[in-house]
Amino acid sequence: MKRLSTISHQQSLWLISLVPFIWGMLTATTNLLVPYLKDVYSLTYTQSIWVQVIFSSAPIIASLPTAMLIGRVGFKTSLLLALGLSAIGCAMVLMAGSYASYSLTLFAIAVIAVAVTALQVVANPIIADIGPESGTSQRLTFSSTVNALGVTLAPMLAAGFLFREYEQSMAEQANNLLVPFLALAATITVISIALAKLPIAYPANPKAPNSPQNQSQPKSRIIKHRHFWFGVLAIFCYTGTEVSTGTYLISYLSHAGGMSFAEASRFIAIYWGGAMLGRLVGTFLFLKISARKTLIFNALVAACFTLTAIMLPGRTSGLLLVALGLCHSIMYPVIFSLAVKKLGGDMAKATGILVMAGCGGAVLPFVQALLADSFYIADTFWLTFSCYLVIAFFAIKGYQPKPCEEEAVFKEAV
Repeated sequence: MKRLSTISHQQSLWLISLVPFIWGMLTATTNLLVPYLKDVYSLTYTQSIWVQVIFSSAPIIASLPTAMLIGRVGFKTSLLLALGLSAIGCAMVLMAGSYASYSLTLFAIAVIAVAVTALQVVANPIIADIGPESGTSQRLTFSSTVNALGVTLAPMLAAGFLFREYEQSMAEQANNLLVPFLALAATITVISIALAKLPIAYPANPKAPNSPQNQSQPKSRIIKHRHFWFGVLAIFCYTGTEVSTGTYLISYLSHAGGMSFAEASRFIAIYWGGAMLGRLVGTFLFLKISARKTLIFNALVAACFTLTAIMLPGRTSGLLLVALGLCHSIMYPVIFSLAVKKLGGDMAKATGILVMAGCGGAVLPFVQALLADSFYIADTFWLTFSCYLVIAFFAIKGYQPKPCEEEAVFKEAV
């Protein structure tokens, strides 16, 4: 580990953690665009959900190229390029708004989505490398909390500009994008300059895939680990339910709860704030209570809240959907840790597959959009209800490491 000449490890951590804060704000602001653009351009649910599909599909497309870029130019240059791309994406949203073009807006969102994926791939190893190895988990937990702070603040700051209480023309509504995305672009630029100028110790370039260390690894037997594939399914369901709930919460509160878009949008911040609070509490709670049992409890409570919202639609049930943010807070790290148990040399490949399972955030919202165009918005939450049951099954039974001896048995189990 290199020693910093002018900046301590703690100061470096604070600076680098601004990157998760930025991608949290970009993610949450983009999430608000689904109901916003649906209203501006009079779109169907299926048409408007392409915002979320494009954004959540980016990890599948951009993760590997970003890793290759890091190998070529290093972490610092890759980080600055990703930040620059995110600022360009924000500027493109402004241009799309000035032309009142939905297709241009989708293209701009695709650029932002690729940038956010790149920021995630680059920043996490940097955060893990700042300081002693014994404190890696604490640093990653801290950065995750800062990310949740960005996700929480963004709806509070952007909703007032996007959703107005008075009538506007299409052109006026499209121009509401100006202040939020201009502020994001300016913030990203300032952070980029700070990270470029200040002497932060970045990790060395990762070894090439064909290095002797990688060539010496035994052939993967990951297909035999049934519990891992149940974990992949659980991650898929978790990301899908988290994104779907955040995406359709405003629609539920406005249609089933009788709120205006402006009023309903304020609850998005509470939804994501619950996730931030849950992560903070979970950090200390897991010292005394089993993380797996907490996952069971959260999944079953989330299923009950969702079932109530389906059977008894209204404002109160909508607030139960808001509380799902708290239920979601600890799901990802617990599912992840249970899924990779006893994988040994397959850990690297397993991690990559689990990250790819995040495409649930693209698939499930799109399926729910198709349902919303044909059914009442409350009824579409049967999809997320079933996902919570899958997560509960994984925490109760599916997490148990039990390698299958034959591939046929594995296929039958999955």
